[in-house]
Amino acid sequence: MIGGLFIYNHKGEVLISRVYRDDIGRNAVDAFRVNVIHARQQVRSPVTNIARTSFFHVKRSNIWLAAVTKQNVNAAMVFEFLYKMCDVMAAYFGKISEENICLPWPSARLSEFCDQSQVGFFSPPL
Repeated sequence: MIGGLFIYNHKGEVLISRVYRDDIGRNAVDAFRVNVIHARQQVRSPVTNIARTSFFHVKRSNIWLAAVTKQNVNAAMVFEFLYKMCDVMAAYFGKISEENICLPWPSARLSEFCDQSQVGFFSPPL
């Protein structure tokens, strides 16, 4: 189970954050920003481990989606969730952008994605 889900813009500012477990703190947000988004070298791996915390991240346009955990989780399931979330957001917005992410939609729907859904049981509207 992921401990948190964060959506960042290209500057590393957190647009949406959702923490599910107490073991993920604010320092995780800052660690990802410094070590991945603002890294001197391009990050090639979609999984980054920083201070015993795993960050599974996907970049779409200028938006970063990051799932964070300190547990041993199934990476395929986490990435399936992140990519499905990108698909659903693209279906709703047409284009994933910071302006669209800041609309009232994401904060209301993020709970539905993460709290009440399982990967594979949600899809974009037809």
